[in-house]
Formats: sequence, structure tokens, C-alpha cells
Amino acid sequence: MPATKQQIRQILADNNLNSVADVYSLLRESFKDILQELMEAELDATLGYEKNQREKSRHPIRGMGTPPRH
Repeated sequence: MPATKQQIRQILADNNLNSVADVYSLLRESFKDILQELMEAELDATLGYEKNQREKSRHPIRGMGTPPRH
């Protein structure tokens, strides 16, 4: 979805962009953040759970889940 001229003007004002180097720096940082989010989302989808979320397991040696009752 392309940004409107008003949105672009707001981005320029909010980030004090006065030169091409300023714009390049903002784009580089934005791309880095977007790429990081995409990679984390792909990893979450592949693993089936989010980062730092404990996986429920029935295996007591792993230290996760509850041990089986006898």
C-alpha cells in the first residue's frame, strides 16, 4: 500500500529529514526492522510457537511439562 503525499510529508517532518543521506538512513533502519519482524514471523510459523514461549512437553527430562503420574 503506497503512502500518500500527506503521509510522506508527515514522515519528513517527524524525522527531521533534510537530506538524501537522512532519508537513506531512515530507509535502512526501517528495512532492518521490517526484515527482522518478517524473519521472526517465519520462524514462529515454522516452529509452531513464538520466541520465548515455553513449549509444552510431556518429556520430564527436558524440564518442561509435568511428569507422568504412576
